Amino acid sequence: MNLWKQVWRIIQMTRRVGGWKAATTLGRSAPKQIHLFRLLLADPRVPVWAKAALAGALIFAVSPLNLPNFIPFIGPLDDLGIALLAGNFFLKQVPAHVLAEHRYTAGLADGFEAA
Repeated sequence: MNLWKQVWRIIQMTRRVGGWKAATTLGRSAPKQIHLFRLLLADPRVPVWAKAALAGALIFAVSPLNLPNFIPFIGPLDDLGIALLAGNFFLKQVPAHVLAEHRYTAGLADGFEAA
């Protein structure tokens, strides 16, 4: 498959998940998301094993253990996929009231309910 067909497939996939508007929204909220993760990692109320899972994924992302890059789409995206899965797992393991508190602090929510 040539380069233009691959680019076109990426554009089509982007349209399915919200298009460029979703991508720009994600780009604008990325610093706040990073701040949220920093706050959660520093909070002692978050389980240690959830922090370890996130740290393990980040270590994997910078390690030389990767799928071959000659596999179209899969090779370059394996680190991103594992990081997204680990981030999602991490956020699900955080107690809801702690997550709401830190989302408010990071500027990602209007308010929070203290438990």
